Amino acid sequence: MIDWKLDGFLPTQRQPAPAPETAGDRDVLLARGGAAAIDLFVCYVLIELPLIYVLGTVFGETYEALGGYAVALSLLALLPLFASYSFVLEWRYGRTPGKVNRGLLVVMADGRPCTYRASAVRNLLLYVDLIGVPPLVIGFLTALATDGRRLGDHAAGTVVVRSTAPTDRDGAVSADVDASAAARADGKREN
Repeated sequence: MIDWKLDGFLPTQRQPAPAPETAGDRDVLLARGGAAAIDLFVCYVLIELPLIYVLGTVFGETYEALGGYAVALSLLALLPLFASYSFVLEWRYGRTPGKVNRGLLVVMADGRPCTYRASAVRNLLLYVDLIGVPPLVIGFLTALATDGRRLGDHAAGTVVVRSTAPTDRDGAVSADVDASAAARADGKREN
């Protein structure tokens, strides 16, 4: 049971097919916000906090001398961590755990998988998207005005769309069985 719940967050090497017609949908924009919240949680709680704990243990006196600034510094360090995390996962798998959970996929505008360069450009421009007060409002308004594409998406030639991955366990199992059967049939034809 727990394995199935975790599968809703884990990207796989085999990407589901994109649904390009969903690129400008408002519900995709809202799902992107939910995916970003999940990914920020993963970055902060599962990656950064354990690191902070180790650094606080090793450099206890320095950490205590920082006082309240330690939290501000940890939040400041979150942006490059989040951008790196997103870059690697979107380049390798086309999606982050938050995007997997929300059924989203990052692809090139023509439907091909996201490339190394495109992932780098879209995540470097995340810094530009977040300039302003408050940054989330400005990013949200920009996405609304441009068919759901951030500045980084425009520069990289990418789009975030819904994936055609099954959302229920039985659908996922039957899709895997169907894919396995098709692969075995292709292997027999080659022999």
